[in-house]
Amino acid sequence: MKRGTILTAAVTVAVTGLLALVGCGGGGTSANGKTFGVKDSDIQAKVGDRFVIELESNATTGFQWGISGSLDPSVVTKVSSTYVAGPNAQKQVGAGGVERWTFKAVGKGTAKIVMTYAQPWEKTARPARTATFNLTVR
Repeated sequence: MKRGTILTAAVTVAVTGLLALVGCGGGGTSANGKTFGVKDSDIQAKVGDRFVIELESNATTGFQWGISGSLDPSVVTKVSSTYVAGPNAQKQVGAGGVERWTFKAVGKGTAKIVMTYAQPWEKTARPARTATFNLTVR
């Protein structure tokens, strides 16, 4: 093969490979295993993905995060939730931590996950904080 032909073939292979990689990214990245916080209002997931919403919390105040309303069970389900004390919790009285909520995308569609931070026994009080996540499952 001539030098020009080899170079042309190499460039063609490289460009084709790059186009294939770009084409793979067209559906967005998967949320599988990722953690989202209050600044992440949009979550893109694939059916079967598990993802975590992590929100600052302080269990010593009686406040806790909860799901406001209900989830669309055809799109997303709650897997678990847990409170994790901060690294200095043993040394500082009243130190905060985070709540980790794990969800699973179960079907294609869109859903809102609205989380509220409140004291559960205060039924008429407004939540201290609210976080809304717009989930799209493909």
